[in-house]
Amino acid sequence: MNTGEPRIEQTENAKAHLKSLYRTIPRWREIVAAVRAGEAEFQHLLAEVGLLEFGTSLSAVHPDQDVEVHAFVLGIVSEDRWEEIQTKSFLTYASHWIDDFFDSPDRVLDPAQLLRDRHCIHRALANMGPVGAVGFAMGNRVPHPEAIHKTLHRMLYGGLVQRSHDYAERQKLVREYQDVAARFVDVPLFERIRELQPEAYWTTNKSVLEISNAAERELDFTTAELWNLVYAPALYYQDADEERARGELSFEDKDEPRLCEMVKMIRLGAEHLVRAYQPGSPQMRQLEFVARSFGNLPVEVLNEYRSLWEGPALRGVAKVGTVSDFA
Repeated sequence: MNTGEPRIEQTENAKAHLKSLYRTIPRWREIVAAVRAGEAEFQHLLAEVGLLEFGTSLSAVHPDQDVEVHAFVLGIVSEDRWEEIQTKSFLTYASHWIDDFFDSPDRVLDPAQLLRDRHCIHRALANMGPVGAVGFAMGNRVPHPEAIHKTLHRMLYGGLVQRSHDYAERQKLVREYQDVAARFVDVPLFERIRELQPEAYWTTNKSVLEISNAAERELDFTTAELWNLVYAPALYYQDADEERARGELSFEDKDEPRLCEMVKMIRLGAEHLVRAYQPGSPQMRQLEFVARSFGNLPVEVLNEYRSLWEGPALRGVAKVGTVSDFA
């Protein structure tokens, strides 16, 4: 199933390998500089709220280098808008950081409170104290704070589902997650999303492309959702083996996200995105970069990505236009 290639941090010379990947992207040095400026901005925020002692990364799964790669990925489509890339980087570091509190009950004062607060992300953040202040700061940093609030709400449900060892509760949370994710998304698209395996769709809590669009001039939640469908399998499989080994994935065999459903999910997103983005566009370069930098993805997922960035046969008959018509 897997390609057998090592993850970035496991290569013999990780920094050289990472640099070789960065070089495939135009103006990569400027992107890296903006990403690191965003990291420094996040460090400053932690110092301001008295949380610098935790460090900028709490994850046992994602080393700092992974977070930098994720921030770099989001910056690719911003091209020469360096302040926008810095903002995306700040949001990336902040989201990874706060997600570790959503995922780890022992890091919050009252884990049961998060479950009780799950219907209102503002209440959940407020009851997390200084940690929640990081979430509010993320919303204050962007022109579209509603996208940040939706992102954090999805991430909260990601942690709740991942930690639940009660099958009935987990099923209920997975269904509730769909209602959170449906906000602001075109109804016809979401009707098709509801036909997917719910647990497969739950993995979109790991992609949450709204966090990228929140920093951009234009925000379209439906387009963001299409990209969530495409990228979720990559983010899920990047960490699944390690999270499973650490007991951080609670799915049983009967409700584990199925690879065939992941492929269906990618195809649903690609079906519409292929009409809007040409091969060689920043969005397709971004996708190709992810496929090449995440070394442990299933071959089936890689094949779907390659078909999208190279331009499948559908492009020969589909009119290039927008992604707004799902009727």
